[in-house]
Amino acid sequence: MDPVGKWDWADRTYFISILATFLTTIGVVGIIWQIIGERRSRHREFENMYVNRYWSIAKELPRRFVYGHNDYEANSDELTALNEYLLLCEDELDLRKREFITDQTWEIWGEGLSAVSADPRLRDLVSEFPEDRLTNLRALIDSSSQTFDPLLWSRTRRWWSGLR
Repeated sequence: MDPVGKWDWADRTYFISILATFLTTIGVVGIIWQIIGERRSRHREFENMYVNRYWSIAKELPRRFVYGHNDYEANSDELTALNEYLLLCEDELDLRKREFITDQTWEIWGEGLSAVSADPRLRDLVSEFPEDRLTNLRALIDSSSQTFDPLLWSRTRRWWSGLR
């Protein structure tokens, strides 16, 4: 800038390039935010399918099991529902391992899965399945961790994938 306050062309070009860089940066950040939001939305839709599956199985489960009691009897229909529930739990663990379940949903589902690993009757049912089935559920039961998570990613990578 010259001493009388007038800009020359070099100063104007410099100012315009800084402004264009700033606006481009805002646009890129907006696009990244939109991509991450779209991924989160896709994850939520997918998770809702499994929540609906859970509720369709839950209405067939023994009431005392649903209410958290360890002493419950199961007739043949309820035993079938318990087996379906175990398959659902295996699917949930597998989906988390394959990066489809968000951290917020996993906090809720993880609590339920920990309860499964603590239930002696369900552990017995798991042992009735062939060894090559329910592998993720068996890993959960074998782990002594209350915060078992089959997804071993950093927070940054989970955020980028829309899981955080």
